[in-house]
Amino acid sequence: MNYVRGFAPWLCYAALSPLDWRLGMCAAALVAVLSLAGRLRAGGVDLLGAATCAFFVAMAVISLAAPESGLNTWTCALANAVLAVTALASLVVRRPFTLSIARSQVPEKFWNAPGFIRVNMVLTGVWTTAFAAAAVACALIVAYDHAATLPLITVQVLGFVIPFVISGRYAARAQAKAVAHTTA
Repeated sequence: MNYVRGFAPWLCYAALSPLDWRLGMCAAALVAVLSLAGRLRAGGVDLLGAATCAFFVAMAVISLAAPESGLNTWTCALANAVLAVTALASLVVRRPFTLSIARSQVPEKFWNAPGFIRVNMVLTGVWTTAFAAAAVACALIVAYDHAATLPLITVQVLGFVIPFVISGRYAARAQAKAVAHTTA
């Protein structure tokens, strides 16, 4: 559930942008700002939340100021590129973005355990790869045919579902292995 909450602005954009890209951007910006404000009140902002908010606020302003700019055609590639760069940055600084999600599901005593950090480095690597692949795929599709909606939707869905499923399975296996190790 925390994955979904973390990606709520992106899902909001994906749901509403087919109606009007300005509506999708503005709604996603609103959700991102509210989410960031909630995280600030709770005492912590993560890199993904901050980057998401910055992206959607900037894109909402652009969508309203220059709705005919053609930027909406490239949004799927840009969004995935922003996510890929953000996820990669979180790996570089050794603070994988999945930590904030995982910490809400795991007792605090495990938060700094090397195995816990390693699992989240792997999970963030999976997401980084998926975002980068989706960015490239979207850019290629748009360059070939900017009106190719079905392939873009397919890439977006696969770019979220595949890492979501892999992450869930990998985390469950890592948790089962940790439990087996502590009870042995």
